[in-house]
Amino acid sequence: MSSLPMNEPQTPCYHRETFKHEIKDLANGMAFDDLYTLNTQSGTQWDGFRHVRSLHDIIGANANLKGSIHHWSEHGGLVGRGVLLDYRGYADKKGVRYDSFMDHRIPYEELYLCGKDQGIDIRPEAQGGDIKIGDILFIRSGFAEKYHQVKSSEEWAKIALRPGAFGPDAQQRWAGVAQEEKMLDWLHDCYFAAVAGDSPSFEAWPTNQ
Repeated sequence: MSSLPMNEPQTPCYHRETFKHEIKDLANGMAFDDLYTLNTQSGTQWDGFRHVRSLHDIIGANANLKGSIHHWSEHGGLVGRGVLLDYRGYADKKGVRYDSFMDHRIPYEELYLCGKDQGIDIRPEAQGGDIKIGDILFIRSGFAEKYHQVKSSEEWAKIALRPGAFGPDAQQRWAGVAQEEKMLDWLHDCYFAAVAGDSPSFEAWPTNQ
C-alpha cells in the first residue's frame, strides 16, 4: 500500500475541499513560491483520536490536545511491523464478488480466512497467533483499484458526492471491516499500534451500529 498523490481523489469524499497548488511569482519571473491548500482529510491521511469528538474537545480554553496525531511525529514518528491482509485478492481468488463503492462488510471470520490463505494466523501472539503487540494493520479492500478504473473526473465526482454522508440512509457507501463484537474484540486483543485501509473509511460505511 502506498499513499495517493495529494491531488487524489480528484474530488474528495464527504464534500471536502479539493487540493490546490498555486505558483506565486516573487520577482517578475525570477523567483517563485509554491502555495498549497489542503484539507488533511481529503485523501491519504491519519486520523487522530480527536477527529470525531465534541467541539469543546477541539477548540477553546479546555481543548483536549492529548489525542492529536502530531504527538507521533514529535516523538520520532510511527515505526513498526506492517501486517497486510489482501482481502480484495482473497475475495477474487475465492469468487466473492462485491463492489468497493458499496457498503460490503468484511467480518472477522473472513479476515481470519484471508490471513490463513496468506500463511498468517491473525490471532494475537498471546492466543497462539502471529500478531505481535505494536504491529500496524493494513487491509486492502480494493477501493484504490476501482478508483483508478473510473473513466472520467465527472463520473468520479458523482460517486464521491453521493448525498447523505452520515446516518444509516447515507448514499455514500464504502467497503470496510464489519461493525461486530468479534471485530472489536480482535482489534482490542491484538494491541495494534495503528490500523489503515485503502477505502475512504476503515469500517464499512455507513455504520450499521
